[in-house]
Amino acid sequence: MHRILLHTSDSIHLIPKSDILYCKSTNSYTTFYFVNRQPIVVSRNIKEFEQQLIPFNFFRPHQSFLVNLEHLVKIDKAHGYFLILKNNIQVPTSSRKKKELIQILHSQLQIQTETKRIQI
Repeated sequence: MHRILLHTSDSIHLIPKSDILYCKSTNSYTTFYFVNRQPIVVSRNIKEFEQQLIPFNFFRPHQSFLVNLEHLVKIDKAHGYFLILKNNIQVPTSSRKKKELIQILHSQLQIQTETKRIQI
């Protein structure tokens, strides 16, 4: 299991990366939102976490957000390319990130399809 260390003023949290739904940046603070626990706020900007999380299927659709694509349910194209995560959480996608997102999703789908063909 891959974990991330989140340092707060009173604790160090060891969180499985797969439990992270998304991260939201506000100035030099990042709030981590999870599947089954309360959010955690850390006093580091989102860019510091981006490089740690991108290899684990995270995507930065907007300058203020970092999303775990494992929790992506759908993309709402009708209202500006919002990513809809579990629990109906909506995360905006900047116009310049749309193409990159679609490429990532297509490549993941292709890998999954090839893996299934090999197993059969």
